Amino acid sequence: MGQKVHPLGFRMGISNSHSSYWFSKPTSYLFFVQEDIFIRDYIYSKLSEASVLNIDIKRKVNFLCLTISVAKPSVVMGVNGSNLDGLRNDLSEALASKFVKYNLTINIVEVLNPDANARFLAEFICQQLEKRVPFRRVIKSSILKAQKAGLKGVKIQIAGRLNGAEIARTEWVRVGQVPLHTLKANIDYCSYKAQTLYGILGIKVFTYSS
Repeated sequence: MGQKVHPLGFRMGISNSHSSYWFSKPTSYLFFVQEDIFIRDYIYSKLSEASVLNIDIKRKVNFLCLTISVAKPSVVMGVNGSNLDGLRNDLSEALASKFVKYNLTINIVEVLNPDANARFLAEFICQQLEKRVPFRRVIKSSILKAQKAGLKGVKIQIAGRLNGAEIARTEWVRVGQVPLHTLKANIDYCSYKAQTLYGILGIKVFTYSS
């Protein structure tokens, strides 16, 4: 069988950049990775309605800067930034209780064309599948959204008990070009899980933009 490599890690340093920026000694590297995982899981769960697309983490000695790219910044900010202040305080308290206390700064960046983002499309597919919409209709509507966003190509793959079938299978559709073997190609990728009545469906979205 063919061996698959992660599309984002494959292009790291060529067409993709790191999402965590820090340096550590070998003894503290493990704790920093655990903190990054905790921070991302916390923000994705707290801001599930804001469509968080990316989280960049930058560290200094006792300073932590988060840059959150969202499709709906008004949900994150709230009235006069009240929701953002609450998120900052809650996250700093959670980090202090479980890890180390930091001087925390959170920056919110609005994504102007979210339909071109692989994670946004994967979340849309997940929401539709959990509402028991037929998967072929979901794939078709997702591809239309991607084409309107100006993407050169998109590939969508869904695996599991599709439409409640007894035997699990994998279905995928590709429209346009998705050159996974070209390192300079601007490929975005996201894998997601949809919890349905018949079990978990795995979702993979590949997008290719100029």
